[in-house]
Amino acid sequence: MADDLNLRVYRRAPDRYMLWSTRVSDALLDDLTREELVEWYLHKRPDGTRAEIEALVDAADERTAADGTETYEESPDWLAGN
Repeated sequence: MADDLNLRVYRRAPDRYMLWSTRVSDALLDDLTREELVEWYLHKRPDGTRAEIEALVDAADERTAADGTETYEESPDWLAGN
């Protein structure tokens, strides 16, 4: 599901996120709250579901918790170009 979206979410700070497009290899949105990100996604993709974008945000939170970093710039995942 989430892999088909060509999107990835990175956590910028404890309550701020960035939406990355793997299709264009650039940030689409930066420095948003979780709710702002969800609302933008639902507005831009009326066929999308809240569960799709929530899964991406949850994955960003899980990666951050797993690698012990606070921002995407410090993340081994980000530094590896994934």
